[in-house]
Amino acid sequence: LFFLDNGDTWHFVHQKSHKLSHGEAFTYDLVLNGALNFINAMLGMPWLVASTVPSLVHLNALSDKDKEGNTICVQETRLTMLLSHIMLALSLLALKQLQQLPITILYGVFLFMGMSILDNIQFWKRIQMFFQQSTLYTSSPATDHMEHRRIHVFTITQIFLFGLVFLVQNFDLIAMGFPLMTLLCIPIRLYLLPKFFEGWELLLLDGEYQTIKKWVRKRAKVAKKIHLLAM
Repeated sequence: LFFLDNGDTWHFVHQKSHKLSHGEAFTYDLVLNGALNFINAMLGMPWLVASTVPSLVHLNALSDKDKEGNTICVQETRLTMLLSHIMLALSLLALKQLQQLPITILYGVFLFMGMSILDNIQFWKRIQMFFQQSTLYTSSPATDHMEHRRIHVFTITQIFLFGLVFLVQNFDLIAMGFPLMTLLCIPIRLYLLPKFFEGWELLLLDGEYQTIKKWVRKRAKVAKKIHLLAM
């Protein structure tokens, strides 16, 4: 579970569409996490686990984006994280005061953090398409080249898998199987979905940003040649 949480977080953060340049730092971070968790385990202390939502919130806060929401560049700095962790350490001096806060306020903070990044999640954008007119869909390689019905089928599949993972995670008797349910999504994506979707459709729906751009450029060149031959 520790490996999955950290691996998923680093994968989400270091997508090519985010245009980060300091990729080696993630390797050093993994080594540092492993060393510190070894010490914590020997002392009976909690492990350090990457927190996905705060990491993405931090990334979006440092990102410059265009009108379509695509990342132009990210102000890559360790200063903001250093300052936030210093403030976190200082909060230990105010534990008595913090204990006076209702637990609902803390849940509200996490809810706000989660909702603040929803607009940057492709899965959420495709869920919104169920309640929009097709003319109002945000332009993307998938919406521009695929049948909208096919996109909805893929989204429904994702919702079903998400529901299974959520059910396992919140059912005490089988909650320990949560990592296995997450891993189960991998063979489903690799071996089951290709039986129902074309390879180019899956590429447009959840492929790497750079690979999708190459596909779109090739598709445009082919369309241009066909147009010239037809003239």
